[in-house]
Order: sequence, then structure tokens, then C-alpha cells
Amino acid sequence: MSFIEMRLPHDAAFKRFVLNLIFVRHLLHAFPLAGIDAAEVVAIEDASANLVDPRLGQRLPDAVWRLTLQDGGITFLLIECQSEVDPSMPFRMLNAVSALYLALSQSPPPQPEYSAGSVPRVKHLTIYSGQRPWSAAGEVGQAITVRCAEAERDIPRMQCPVLDLRRWTDPGGDGNIAVLLGRLQRCESPEELLAAAEPLKQWYGSESHAGLAGAFAAWISYVRIPEMGVTGAVKSDILRDVLDMLETESVTWADRIRDEGRREGKREGRDEALAGERKLLLRQAQIRFGEALAGSLAALLEGIADADRLEQVGEWLLVCDSGDALLARLGQLP
Repeated sequence: MSFIEMRLPHDAAFKRFVLNLIFVRHLLHAFPLAGIDAAEVVAIEDASANLVDPRLGQRLPDAVWRLTLQDGGITFLLIECQSEVDPSMPFRMLNAVSALYLALSQSPPPQPEYSAGSVPRVKHLTIYSGQRPWSAAGEVGQAITVRCAEAERDIPRMQCPVLDLRRWTDPGGDGNIAVLLGRLQRCESPEELLAAAEPLKQWYGSESHAGLAGAFAAWISYVRIPEMGVTGAVKSDILRDVLDMLETESVTWADRIRDEGRREGKREGRDEALAGERKLLLRQAQIRFGEALAGSLAALLEGIADADRLEQVGEWLLVCDSGDALLARLGQLP
């Protein structure tokens, strides 16, 4: 996902989680970040709207939170969501963290220990929900090529922690919302999704969890269900409607998935048969009219996806007196 822009339904649905205070608090407990003890965080505030001076021209990441610790200290947490592997991610995060430090230097918090030359710490996390394993460098320096040890002295160093939801080892904790999100992300069928989503039913009518309920409903209906290949499902941000749909439609979905698998298998078998027919025709053309004609014929045959037309080309191979005559007939095909 790019900075602050939501180009895809997947990105828009997922961003609702990282902008939710309850989710962030649970995330800090489920996925501890170096230097942050979740038990010592006494307040979490959204800092996305007022942290960066617009004159900087810097667009914020998906979420920026201000954490106040028991000792009065402040830490800013930057969160970025990704649905695809981005090799440039270490540099993107370095850029975002640097921009936050610059903004804090220009407008430091009012506490006496902070100033233009002494700013609060900035932590960051990338949450990844894609299919492929995350492969971007885990530290900025690893993404920079150097040819001698001397050159390493001026290379920036910054760890780039990533929470890969599909491959995250479940830390346990049935009441933890971040853990629940990881479990739902790893489901491979509507039936598994229905079972994993059971804890969400306790939020029916809960005002305190209304935002998260809508986030889970949108994410399940707009992202997870389509990812499973289920089409025609209800799209909704109402949690009760989505979970009812999961329960009542689970058998139907299983049938749809099986039917789609059969259709896909038939398509693959048909494509293989057509490819074999084209190969045979090219071999016959090469024997009868030569290599050059076969090369010209190959491109024309690739555009024919009908078995009857390929059979007609085979008949023309037998009756045409020359390669030019064969190509002329092919050129008349609609």
C-alpha cells in the first residue's frame, strides 16, 4: 500500500484496523516491538492528523500513533500496511521515520526533556497480508550494495520489523484482536473462516467495538471471501449480516468452489488439447512447405482458439499447393 492513498479495496479495508485504538493496543501485546513494553503504555493517541507540517510535502504512512509511557516519556509508532512484497520497503520506512523525526524537531512536544535537538523516539512496523512470503530486506543496510568495508561507514542502519500475518506463529490469546486477525487471514475456506470468526459474534450491538466490527465485516466480505474464489457473496460492513451469510451460505460456497475447480480443469484440458493440435499442424507445415512457412504460420495459429477452425487448417494443409496459398486462406478467417 502506498502512503495514505487507498487504491484497492484490500488496502482500504485493512487500514481500518491500524486506525483503531483498540486494535493497536492489542497489537502491541501480541507482537512486542523492541523497546516498547505494552504494559507500560498508559495512553495511545492518534497523531496522524497533526504531526507533520504540510509544508514538508510528506504524506504520512497508514497510521501514526503517540504512545505515552508510565514514566512520562513519549514514543511515536508508525504503521504501514502491505498486501504485496515491495523491495523498496526499507527505504520507504527510512524516509517516513526520518520525516517524523524532522517534524518532531521542528515542533517538539511541550515536555521539558524534548527540544529541536532532542526528540521522542519513533518506532515503526509493516503489517503484511500478501500470499507470497515477505522477502524485502529486514534492515536498511542490507538493501545497499557496497564494494569495500570502508564504504559501510556512511550506510544508514535501521531495522525494519515486519508482521507477516499468513506466516505469523500464533502467540495465543483468544481475546486478542490482532491474534484473531492473523487467524482469519490464514483461513483457506469459508468453513474455516466461519469457525475462526465465532468470537466476533460477541460484538453484536456493542458501541465500544462498533468500529472494529465494521472493519472485520468489510475485510471479510470485500477481501477474504473473494480471495477464496467465492463470487456473488454479499458485500457489507454490517458484522451480523456478514457472519449470517457465512453460516447460511457455507455449503453453497463449497459447491461453488468445487464447480469452479471443475470448470478450470476443463479449461486447462481444452487449452492443452489446442496446444497439441497447433504443434501437430506446425510440424506438418514444416515438412510440406519448409521452416520459414512454419514460422509464419505459428503466429497465426496462436490466435485460433477453436478446435473446428484448427481442423479446417489441417484440411487446407492437404489441399493447398503452396505455403502462400495456405497463408492466404488463413487470412480470410474471421
